[in-house]
Amino acid sequence: MYEGFNNYVLKNLFLLRKEVCRMGLSIDFTGKTVLVTGAGRGLGKAMALTFAQAGADVYLGNRKEDQGMETVKEIEAMGRKSGFTRCDVAKEEDVKKLLHDAVDFGGGKLDAFVNAAGVISIEDVMYTSDEEVKRLFDINVLGTIHALKHGLSVMEKQKHGNIVTVSSIAGRGGMAMLQAYCASKASVISLTQSAAKMAAPYGVRVNSIAPGIIRTSMWEEILDGMAHGWNPDDKRELSSEEREKLWNASVQGMIPMGHAQQPEDIAWATAFIASDLAREITGQVLAIDGGTTMV
Repeated sequence: MYEGFNNYVLKNLFLLRKEVCRMGLSIDFTGKTVLVTGAGRGLGKAMALTFAQAGADVYLGNRKEDQGMETVKEIEAMGRKSGFTRCDVAKEEDVKKLLHDAVDFGGGKLDAFVNAAGVISIEDVMYTSDEEVKRLFDINVLGTIHALKHGLSVMEKQKHGNIVTVSSIAGRGGMAMLQAYCASKASVISLTQSAAKMAAPYGVRVNSIAPGIIRTSMWEEILDGMAHGWNPDDKRELSSEEREKLWNASVQGMIPMGHAQQPEDIAWATAFIASDLAREITGQVLAIDGGTTMV
């Protein structure tokens, strides 16, 4: 009995080794179509460029056309196909048209969809207005709902695909500041997990990426908020010395590994979670934060 079991194990180990050698443990999107929103700058742009580097043809959505078209040019310079549709994810008709255009661009299919469009609010709830909270939730939460609704409508029909939302480590445990932002990103996480359960029977995976502390335009806003006590009425300009001091204190105080993450760190993780190497992963939140959160 044990000999038969051992032969079974050895046979499957051999097949696994053969498969790993065949795959080369590389992330390969050759022949696949990927859609990325918020691709005009920051993390969304880094993600779009990374998918192109991995062989994908990448379609882009972005509110600002000039930024989106600049990313298109960079992708085409790599020898990959790219296209663009102006899209405000808070508007359902925009997202619906974006998905239609992306599927048409992909010859009738869409293999991966990364919704990286999002905004931050640095206002404390003690100061913020209903209008500011609505702006935040329209883009981060309603935008995610639109992306999931129309992304899944495509992928469930084709019986395959991957959707990646972009949440935040701020949405995992709450913070003493950025309360409305934390709530919006917690909603993104919950929406992702519910969508993953709904989509799984159709062969579609849904996961979320939670970026750590990265020196993007969002973090520049956070530094302003920190210096102003999160009060939007405080308009004092920060000196470069104050800004660097706050940034370094944040990195050293919040990240166990002692250094900030880079946009490519988030982009590589996004490509992995959307690839066949992660074929059994769904409904998960992958934090790339140097150990800032450990759950």
